[in-house]
Amino acid sequence: MMAPVKPSLVCLCALLLWPVAAAAHAHLQQAFPAEGSVVNSAPAQFTLKFSEAAQLTALSVQKQGEPQAQKIQPLPTAASAQISVAAPTLGPGVYELRYRVVSADSHVVSGSVHFTIAAQ
Repeated sequence: MMAPVKPSLVCLCALLLWPVAAAAHAHLQQAFPAEGSVVNSAPAQFTLKFSEAAQLTALSVQKQGEPQAQKIQPLPTAASAQISVAAPTLGPGVYELRYRVVSADSHVVSGSVHFTIAAQ
C-alpha cells in the first residue's frame, strides 16, 4: 500500500516547476518602434525581437481614433526570434501595433506595442 502524498509537497513541487513552464513561451524582448516611443518619421518596417523563435501569425496597426486596424501582409513564413515586416505608409499620430505569434512549444502569444509618429 502506498503512503498518501502530502498536499504541501505537491504545492512545493508546483511552485518550483512553474517558472520553468512559464519561461517556455516566447515573449517580446524588443520592438521597433519601441513601446511608448515617439519617432520623427514613419518607420519603413516593424521589427519584433522575441525570447525564442516564433511564427508570426497576425500583425496589424491601428491609428488612434480610426475605426479599424490595418492588417499587415505578407507575413514571414519561417519562425524566427527576430521578425521584420515592411510597414504600410503611416502619417503622424498615435498607433498600436498588434501581433500574434506561435512559440516553439505551440503556445499562442499576443501583444501590442504603442508608438507615436510626430507631426513634421
